[in-house]
Amino acid sequence: MKRKIIKQGHNTLTITLPNDWAKEHNVKAGGEIDVSPRDNGLFISTESVDNKRCTTIDISEMNIPTIWKYFMAVYREGYDEIKVIFKPGELYDYPYKYMISQAINSKDKLTSKRTPTETIQDITNRFIGLEIIEHHKNYCIIRDMTDISTKEFDASFRRVFLILLQMGEEIQESIQNNNSEPLQNINDMDINVDKFHDYCVRVLNKTGFKDAKKSHLMFLTLYFLEILGDEFKLVSQHICHDMAKQDLKNLLELAEMTMNQFKNYYESFYSFSKDKVVLMSNKDIELFSYVPEIYRKESGKKSKFTHMEFEIFNHFRTISLLINSLIEIRVEMEF
Repeated sequence: MKRKIIKQGHNTLTITLPNDWAKEHNVKAGGEIDVSPRDNGLFISTESVDNKRCTTIDISEMNIPTIWKYFMAVYREGYDEIKVIFKPGELYDYPYKYMISQAINSKDKLTSKRTPTETIQDITNRFIGLEIIEHHKNYCIIRDMTDISTKEFDASFRRVFLILLQMGEEIQESIQNNNSEPLQNINDMDINVDKFHDYCVRVLNKTGFKDAKKSHLMFLTLYFLEILGDEFKLVSQHICHDMAKQDLKNLLELAEMTMNQFKNYYESFYSFSKDKVVLMSNKDIELFSYVPEIYRKESGKKSKFTHMEFEIFNHFRTISLLINSLIEIRVEMEF
């Protein structure tokens, strides 16, 4: 609802409160209400508002993938303090085992078990701003130590882009040079994408987007960018572990087309124009038809492409579909 701003005196502006709301909350002349400034507006309440949101997670008898899901949920939702309950005698797998098992150098970490405190510390380190502030026999307290603002969202959102661009460039460089060495740390880069993705979602949930009507589009953009990072990681893992010492030249053309399309999208996100959308739409047609055309040409004869090359082709095709969806969302942001 809209309220008219009334000037009183030299430096004071006032608004009226809706009569029905005032009656419902027993607000009367001479009483007090609490007004809390936020990045995207003011929050008015009849009680003093404690902005700190608290929740509890009981990780007893949870496996590592389930614990990750719970931590990501409460972090993204914007909780400021998390009480984590555990059984002191329980032991857990290394928290990153299921994310980086194909690239990790230390085999000990894959087989050794972690105490609840060690596990919670490892997981907490993955989330921007969270710190363990209290340790107890069967629980610990985690708190957000940062002051979240929309300014930090902009920097973190661009960071997601920059890491993805670096991942794409290293994939392309590895294929060009027929050398998978630069891809050995791609899993760590993907974890950083996830880290900044979760932080951006957290900021959106706590403060909203500067254009409230576009918030859902930013959530969608972040979602697709995070999946795109997973696809980059899968391509890298196939090159490192399934095509080791093999010639990568058959991957080069599609890799270059795909990475150039993502670079075009990144540039258009921050400097939008109709001409750029037309260019990317034309390139998308080429990308979308590339793999089916290969299948058509290779049908009925012994293929020059290996099974794993076709697998990587399909990952590139998935990446192109994600980029196309991102372009559609960016166009919608203009309206």
